[in-house]
Formats: sequence, structure tokens, C-alpha cells
Amino acid sequence: MNSVFYYSLLQYRYAQSLGEVLNVGVLLLFPEQRTATFLHPERLGRIRKLYPKFSEKVIRSYFKGIVARTNLLTKQPEVFADYEAHPRQLIDNEILIRDSSALQFGELKTAVLYTEDLTAISEQFYKLYLSFYEESEHQVRHDESYLLKEYQKRLQRRLNGLLSREAFERPVTVKPEGTNFSYQFAFAWQNGSFNLVKPVSFDLKLEQSITDKATLNVGQFTVLRPYAEQHNARFDVLVARPKDRQLYKPYDHAIQLLADQPHVKIVEEEQLDSYSAKTAEALT
Repeated sequence: MNSVFYYSLLQYRYAQSLGEVLNVGVLLLFPEQRTATFLHPERLGRIRKLYPKFSEKVIRSYFKGIVARTNLLTKQPEVFADYEAHPRQLIDNEILIRDSSALQFGELKTAVLYTEDLTAISEQFYKLYLSFYEESEHQVRHDESYLLKEYQKRLQRRLNGLLSREAFERPVTVKPEGTNFSYQFAFAWQNGSFNLVKPVSFDLKLEQSITDKATLNVGQFTVLRPYAEQHNARFDVLVARPKDRQLYKPYDHAIQLLADQPHVKIVEEEQLDSYSAKTAEALT
């Protein structure tokens, strides 16, 4: 007899009275392997366009919590045995309490374990239920120019046009003392520290390209460390992740490598709103 696994869709109920829901995640339970996996989209732009009032911050906090709980369950395989006959209760008691909130897991469904490769199953379920979120993102490469324009657009909106476009057309040049090097930063602002803004996109096709780009920037920030210490400077790095999910792990390693450098602050693409708000507050 073939073994089975279970799956349930995390649904955002944006019009509960009408029964309208949107799938925003997939939970996979593999009882024999004592493994739980939660899949969710990294980009939520399509939901923002459809439902401008939805709270992205709340949904992302749910994602973070569910991922943490599924990781914990996988590390505690004995918990699966307690719910062997009632897998739905495993979800309700250990992952996400069933209540009247807008974000809830739907009906639990059973599927035949058609391969021992659980990663392959996860990828297939992501493509089946969540690839919708990635489709529009493949049309535009989120390169350095894109990152800078998105930051500029948000900043100008918050400043009600008080910041001229020319402010982003005059890069700040830094020349570390004792060297022949010079480095350009797209923008700079002050709020106790001198914050130099640099976009670094990892929206690339190859793992080696991501590694090389991270290493190059680490070298530059190493050379700039004395300058930062002398001038109370901070390097704010605006980053974009690759569209290929298989490159997420090397991307995470890359930004961690950068974040470990002194005087470096990482600003991921989804943090541009909050970062531009802090910039605007300092400039006004």
C-alpha cells in the first residue's frame, strides 16, 4: 500500500461574507517522514494590486510564525505520533489556531506519496498553487537602477516633491585616505550618522554570480572601514533577491556576508517603504 501525505492551503479571506478567498500558502505534512513544510510566496505585489487595504506586514508575520512552527515540528518528530489519527488537529493545535481571523488553513486533503523526493513534491505544489505570484515579476529585472528608482519614488512621495530629481543624479564620491581608490554612492542622508546609499541587486541567473558580487562588495566595504570610523558613516545597501527560488539560499548567504561587515546596513526590497520613511523623516 502506498504511503500518503497531507496538504492544506493557507487562505486569505478578503471577503468572508461572500466566501471569497485567495491562496497565499501551502502546508505539507509527511507523517511517515515526520516532516512539515510550509510554502509561501516571497513577493506579495499581486495582492497589493488586487486588495490595497490588506496588511502585508501582518501576513508576513504569519508566514514567519508558521515557518518557525513547522521547523520546530520537524525537529520534534514525537509530536507527529500524538496526532497520527487526527492530522487536522496537528494543524489547529501546533501550527495555526482555527478562529475567525482572515488567514486560515483550508480543508485538509490527502495525496499519495508518489516520490521519496520531498523537495520535488514541494516544488511541484508551489508551482501548482503559488506560481501566480511570480509571473508578473519575470518581466522586469530588479537591477540597481530599478532599486534606486523605487527608493527615489517612495522618498519623493513622502516628501511631497520637495526633493528634486537632480538629487539622485549627483552621486557622492568617497576617497579613502591613504589609497588611490574612489567609490560612488547614489545618495546620502544624515540622521546622526552619515548614511551612504548603494543599490546592489542579486536578481541574477547564476549562484556564482551572486557569490562573486557579494565578495566584491565585501572587499569595497573593507577598504572603506577606516573612512566610516572617521566620519561616523554607514553604508545602506539596497538589495533585490533573485527570481529563481533555487538561488534563495546563496542569496541569503550573500546578504548575511554583507550584513556581517561593520558599518553596513542591509535594506531588502520589501523594506524600501520603511527605509524611505526614515530617510524622509531625517530630511524634514
